[in-house]
Amino acid sequence: MLKDHDIVCLAGCEWDFTWQPTQEVMLRLARAGNRVLYIEPTGTRSLRLADWWRLLTRLKSKVSGASRSESLPTTLKIYAPLVIPFPHSRMARLINRWIITREVRRWLGRAIGSQDILWAYFPSPLNADLFRLAGFGVRVYQIMSSAEAARQHHGIMEANTTMLRQSDLIFANSRRLMEQAKRLNAQAHLFRAGVNLELFKQAEQIDTTTPSDLRGGAGSLVGYIGALHQWVDVDLLLRVAQAMPDCQFILVGPLVREIDRLRTLPNLHWLGQKSHSEIPRYVRQFDACVIPYVLDAYTETSYPAKLNEYLALGKPVVATPLPELVDYNREYGEVLYLAADASAFVSALRQALTATSPTMRERYRQAAQGNSWAVMVEKMAGLVEEALAGRLRSP
Repeated sequence: MLKDHDIVCLAGCEWDFTWQPTQEVMLRLARAGNRVLYIEPTGTRSLRLADWWRLLTRLKSKVSGASRSESLPTTLKIYAPLVIPFPHSRMARLINRWIITREVRRWLGRAIGSQDILWAYFPSPLNADLFRLAGFGVRVYQIMSSAEAARQHHGIMEANTTMLRQSDLIFANSRRLMEQAKRLNAQAHLFRAGVNLELFKQAEQIDTTTPSDLRGGAGSLVGYIGALHQWVDVDLLLRVAQAMPDCQFILVGPLVREIDRLRTLPNLHWLGQKSHSEIPRYVRQFDACVIPYVLDAYTETSYPAKLNEYLALGKPVVATPLPELVDYNREYGEVLYLAADASAFVSALRQALTATSPTMRERYRQAAQGNSWAVMVEKMAGLVEEALAGRLRSP
């Protein structure tokens, strides 16, 4: 396992946002004995009126010290940079690059060296500038989703191309993302989002209490864990919940879009964001879990991080037929219920709620066992060590 290295992480989300592979990987590397500087994202678009609260929150955390939802090892530091909020301005990028590199050197206590690692999670003009900096021994680009499909801006696409070409290693969250990356860089490897088996097994074996906000509802519980973002198919959820009034639909995660129409349904409940350590307690209580995503250019390459967390607790999963989930079914033997429209989704949910046997639940757990974060981070770390060794051997 990689150890005794300094890792600068250009993160794709704030540390206290809903738990992502970004936090999972960096936390494991820090606990393994590496020092990690987790740099929270600086944004990919100019500041809007609605963003001022985030800027004020970041300023407050700099002045008073941020309160974190999870206890952190001393080897991991969270850095929320205060930068000029114009990511596509050449002058702003120059100043912002100076701000961040100064903090990196201060954290290192020295100049950037050949044993230091730069690990990025999303393309932005500033991150591309940082990738061009001399000094880092290895540059890793871990692609979790298609940033280009999410926001088609020439600056983002140029940054993505630069980072793909400049990377020593690319870790892709889906086969399609890996294939796209390989067009520009042969060092692309498939590492789909995994599951913290230790955490989820503990919930199943030890923590059997029902969260207080799940008590009192009548009927089967159908759960969704994760951010309520623009790729959640609200229309589909609405029609399915209306067609199944005997079931309670539970949404757990932060709101990053409006769901007013869903709030009118008596059998649909949004519980807000929970800490990652609490998530298994909720999933454990669900009778079935859902991934109701729209089908578009973005989700064509998506592999939902929540998938293996559902399966780790033996829960049946009903999802829209994302290409990566179709592949997952081929690989693990049709363990997912895939449904493209509301009527098919309702039918699949009914079957999942009534026909799931102990044998099937064990098959779900076995599928998740093959996607353990402990195993995957070990493999990632091995590739990084090989790249560092190769850099030392080269003239």
